[in-house]
Amino acid sequence: MRCSHLAQLLSILSTLFLAQVVSAQTTIHVPGDQATIQGAINVANNGDTVLVAPGTYYENINFNGKAITVTSSGGPSVTIIDGGQNGSVVTFDSGETTSSGLNGVTIRNGYASYNGSYDSGRGGGIQIINSSPTVTGNVISNNSALCGMGIYVDGGSSVIKNNTISNNTQPSNDGGCGGGGIETTGTITSPSSPLIEGNVITGNNLNPGGGGYGGGILVYDFSQPTIRNNVIKGNTAYNGGAIAISSLLGTVVVQNLITNNTSLYTGAGLYITGFNVNVANNTIVGNLNSSGIFVWSNSPQTITVSNNIVVPATVQSYAITCSPALNTLSPIFSRNEVYPGWAGWSGVCDYTAPPGNISADPLFVNPSTSDFHLQPSSPAVDAGTNAAPNLPQADYDGKPRILDGNNDCVSTIDMGAYELQRAANVSFSTNSLSFGNQVIGTTSNAQPVTLTNTGNTCFQFSTVQITGDFSQGNTCAAAGVPGGSSCTYGVAFSPITTGPRSGGLKVSGSDGVTTSNLNVSLSGYGLTAQPSIAVSPGSLSFGAQLVGTTSAAQIITITSTGNTTLAISGISVSGPFLQSNNCPSSLAPTGTCTVSIAFRPSAAGAQSGILSITDNGSGSPQAVSLGGTGVDFSVGVSPSSAAVKHGQSVKVTVTVNPAGGSFTSAVALSCSGLPSGATCSLSPSSVTPGGSGATSVMTVTTAGKTPRGNYNVLIVGKSGSDSHSTTVLLSVN
Repeated sequence: MRCSHLAQLLSILSTLFLAQVVSAQTTIHVPGDQATIQGAINVANNGDTVLVAPGTYYENINFNGKAITVTSSGGPSVTIIDGGQNGSVVTFDSGETTSSGLNGVTIRNGYASYNGSYDSGRGGGIQIINSSPTVTGNVISNNSALCGMGIYVDGGSSVIKNNTISNNTQPSNDGGCGGGGIETTGTITSPSSPLIEGNVITGNNLNPGGGGYGGGILVYDFSQPTIRNNVIKGNTAYNGGAIAISSLLGTVVVQNLITNNTSLYTGAGLYITGFNVNVANNTIVGNLNSSGIFVWSNSPQTITVSNNIVVPATVQSYAITCSPALNTLSPIFSRNEVYPGWAGWSGVCDYTAPPGNISADPLFVNPSTSDFHLQPSSPAVDAGTNAAPNLPQADYDGKPRILDGNNDCVSTIDMGAYELQRAANVSFSTNSLSFGNQVIGTTSNAQPVTLTNTGNTCFQFSTVQITGDFSQGNTCAAAGVPGGSSCTYGVAFSPITTGPRSGGLKVSGSDGVTTSNLNVSLSGYGLTAQPSIAVSPGSLSFGAQLVGTTSAAQIITITSTGNTTLAISGISVSGPFLQSNNCPSSLAPTGTCTVSIAFRPSAAGAQSGILSITDNGSGSPQAVSLGGTGVDFSVGVSPSSAAVKHGQSVKVTVTVNPAGGSFTSAVALSCSGLPSGATCSLSPSSVTPGGSGATSVMTVTTAGKTPRGNYNVLIVGKSGSDSHSTTVLLSVN
């Protein structure tokens, strides 16, 4: 019994293992694993990939509701599904979602002809009914149908992207309907909302006599597609050579290149009769017939045409035509360039009330080669409105928009499918600033940093940040720095604590394409407030100076070397020195004043003194040593007494000696205090003592009548205001 249970368990496990192996298969090769694409689809599970090898496969396939991807290994140029004119080549009609994908193949030779039921004539290449597949990177060409020759969409939210849809036609015996490249439609209960993006829709042709609409795309009934970034070129229809819109829901037609399409009646570029239509940033050039855009204004308040460039073919009468169906109101036209202006608008089109419509040559780079990029001088640059609905973030090339194309530091969308690409080139004049020492609570002088933009468009600021104990002011406009200009940031340092301080200035911004972050590193050192003083020189020597005379002045300089105000409370001098000064009571940092010192000795010999400066700096009072030598002379006589008889003479020697050093000035000698009748003379009467002294001979002569007695004769030596004397005792016998 137990063995039987074990055998059953092993059987179950084996079955589960085999099921896992089968379900794990994610790629089915055609023709390697299955001979046909439909055969591979039939055995595929959700999530699988059907990989088709290069070759031509004559079959009509149906995804049968499976969430699988059918793709090729070699691309559409070598991988072809040929429908053999036996109905639609590919069908999605079982509620497929965007997980059902068709990629990288050529779809051709489908034929869905009217046989009494319009349902039979839908989707020559691909038919999508109430499904939402992803159709990307395919070539859909040379198919035929009554409606939707290339692709027919009825209901669902398909993604139709990056395909080439070309040379599809309407059978010559069929009429009405349309959609040479794509028709999208729906019902009130099953509307469609496909994304039609990045496709090249070209050379599709509706039956000229059938009155078909939409040579490139037909939008019909309950459909609300987004038609974006497509090239729609060289298609033909009765109305709407490129696109015909007759939707009751809404349509977005944004940023398409619509060129060289033909309508046999009107609306060679766009034919619009639907509701809630937004036409924005399309380049509509060279489309052939009575109008590039035709609007049948049955609901004008819901039709908005903004930021487009419309240039008709030379034989056209008008670029834009409005035909009043139910009333005479105009759709909303805003910020369009229509050229030539004299024949640009007709009917009830009101292009004067809304702002910004212009008529001027758009100055394409090279329209003869279909290069519809804008030259920098184009009037369409920065001429659109950013308020238009459904604006894309990138232009037809996939490059950023909205940009500043005219260097006014305001980002405004350009008209048409392309945004003029310009660049800023910004730099700072330095990447670092050093502020040195700064007292806490004070602010340094500002140091400049210049931001220069050598590009050709504005550098628009996003943030300006400064960190640390630093602040900034600037001359920059709030919006930014235009190309070819500069502005300056003034950075100041205000330390809040001691020691090394650091920070940074960061300016971020963009030209709309490239973001730039500019940085300047900042540094400084915070100091506690403290006064300090420097005195120079630290000593003065005056040399020799005659006693009683004043020397020439010498200068002492006081400098405030601290980081706060130096307070000077007193300046004084000792010894035989004199001072005067111009010092205030307060001296700011780096400020200076001077003290003038003179030497006036009152005695012979070495003299000294001190200049004292009292202040609030460290080491107060500051002292400056002063020195000099007083130079003088003395007068002596030898002998100190002399005797003379009446009528005779006596001689004594007068000696003048230097004191304190060599006395180099002349000393004038004189005598007085003689008795009556006596005279004296000195020879010489003036001597210069020099370093060793000098002598003079004084002769005293008496007369017979000179009275006897003892007399003190005074001998005086005088040099300038300095004088010294001595006496000799004269005895007259």
